[in-house]
Formats: sequence, C-alpha cells, structure tokens
Amino acid sequence: MYSKSVVYRFTSFTSAKIVAGHCTESLSKFVVKLDMSSLTITVSKESEVNISATFEDIENLKKFDDALAKFVVELREAFDFRENNKSSVCVFSYQRDTSVDTLELN
Repeated sequence: MYSKSVVYRFTSFTSAKIVAGHCTESLSKFVVKLDMSSLTITVSKESEVNISATFEDIENLKKFDDALAKFVVELREAFDFRENNKSSVCVFSYQRDTSVDTLELN
C-alpha cells in the first residue's frame, strides 16, 4: 500500500478551517476516481490541515500527486501557508471497517 501525506500550516485557525472544508469538497471526488483505500483530512488547533491518502496502486498515487499540485496552486492564490509533503510505503495500517455490508428493507 502506498501513502501520501501533506501538512499545510496556516497563519490562523480560521484559515485552516476554511481550507479543511475546501479540501474535503475538492479532494473527496478522487476517492472513487483513483480507487483510494482511504482519505483522511484533519484540522488541528495549531492551524494545520493534514491530508492523508492511501492507495493500492502507485500510479493512482502519482495521479493524486498531480491533482494535489494543482489544488495547492489554487490555495496559494488565497492563503499564506507552509507545506510539508511526502510519499511513502505503508508498513502498518489499521482501520476498523465502518461500511454496511447488508441492508434489510421492511
């Protein structure tokens, strides 16, 4: 499994909250398109937005990298922030399955 992690540190918590919402709206469309195993977007009290995505296929990670680069250009036009960006191979990942396998209708 391959992982992409980025951290954006903003000058204010308000900016971080706005960007977190924008990230969710803009990046969630890639979950199905790029067959993501997971996508997590968090915002911290230190005004950081953390995006973490995992993929089974390295090519999909590369496509997400390209999409993320375009997204960052857009962000830089509106906000001041620092970026820490890295790709890696997952050594261990646990995530409890939260999906519903069956649905009964009455």
